[in-house]
Amino acid sequence: MPSTLLFANSNEGRVYALSTSGAAWREFLYLGLEFKKISVVPHFMWAIGGDRQVYVHVHGLDIPIRIKEEAYENERWLPIEGFSSRLLPTDRYHFSNVDGTVDRNIDKIRLPSMAWQWDGEWQLDLTLDGQPLDHDGWTYAVDFPATYHPQKNWKSCVRRRKWVRFRRYCALNSWCAVAPLHKDPTQEPFIDVAINGSSVPGAAPGLLL
Repeated sequence: MPSTLLFANSNEGRVYALSTSGAAWREFLYLGLEFKKISVVPHFMWAIGGDRQVYVHVHGLDIPIRIKEEAYENERWLPIEGFSSRLLPTDRYHFSNVDGTVDRNIDKIRLPSMAWQWDGEWQLDLTLDGQPLDHDGWTYAVDFPATYHPQKNWKSCVRRRKWVRFRRYCALNSWCAVAPLHKDPTQEPFIDVAINGSSVPGAAPGLLL
């Protein structure tokens, strides 16, 4: 049976761990931050710091945490120019999310915090619903809300292609601050944290209740 850990924090705000295969508490490396409350699931520990903000500690993972960032490049066909990034005022952004409601200019997309690193450059997704696309990755439709197809025809008034880039969590085995709700974290300090629950059938992976 693999060993498991019991976590606890002291009245001085220090965090300790006791292994089922050990006989003594081991203190986590103290970096000058005290914690008021901790909540733990396998490989993840969440805590409320003395500054009343939320922190996370990721440990013991053999598989890297990688998140895919996506951006859609949109163009419209114009009578003289052909397909162009000069869109109509009512169109979506040149670079947007999948439904066109959010500006996703790939030159302005930043990592959420210093806990992340880019894992490669922006690349074109050369598939559409499992179908291979041409080397330039464009898909075509009558208008932006319509269904996209790999082939261009006489009704193809707009086109788009998907850019993807992965980011990797690199702050393993260390405490990392979670972004506050407000720019000024003192506006809404946190007093408690809890994590756990049961998977929801048919829901997105990772959703717990």
